[in-house]
Amino acid sequence: VTYALRSFQALAAERLRAETLERLSTEARLAQLTQQMQPHFLHNALNTIAALVHDDPAAADAALLHLSQLLRAATGASRRPLHPLHDELALARSYAALMQQRFGAQRVRLEWDTDAAPPIDVPALSLQPLMENAFVHAVEPRSGPTTLRISARRQDDHLLLQVADDGPGPQAAAGRPGGGVGLDNLRERLQALYGPA
Repeated sequence: VTYALRSFQALAAERLRAETLERLSTEARLAQLTQQMQPHFLHNALNTIAALVHDDPAAADAALLHLSQLLRAATGASRRPLHPLHDELALARSYAALMQQRFGAQRVRLEWDTDAAPPIDVPALSLQPLMENAFVHAVEPRSGPTTLRISARRQDDHLLLQVADDGPGPQAAAGRPGGGVGLDNLRERLQALYGPA
């Protein structure tokens, strides 16, 4: 009986150690993936500011303030892979304001449907790559106005975050439909956090 009890305790302790190691491994992978987003995002943001510096110094100054807010949030995101949806939406608004400064308010119309957003935690920097794709594939190639609609709502027992635009849609890059650094990274983070769900 004593042997069986000790074996059971050892097995339970080993199982707990294995679960802890798996959790720590997942957390480390999420932190790494989140940090990968930062250079990608920073490169695009700095290009936006560089485009404004000579033509509109006041807009470049405002864009630097938005970038500062985003970098502060991105730095925090690498330490905690999940944060409140409210914070994610604030980050998305700062990113959208930065991009709207780049392209001009006459070229980008933003519609936010986030009043029904539930108070839950989401992966940090999850909306930014979706918004970036909309700006790259819908706003940038067009000279006319583009409408971006960002929505967040509960659908059954899931959260539906959506970034939609009235542009022509992305072209498949090198035979990889829906590929790209931002989306691939987001898919991998979602898979690490939620598995097949």
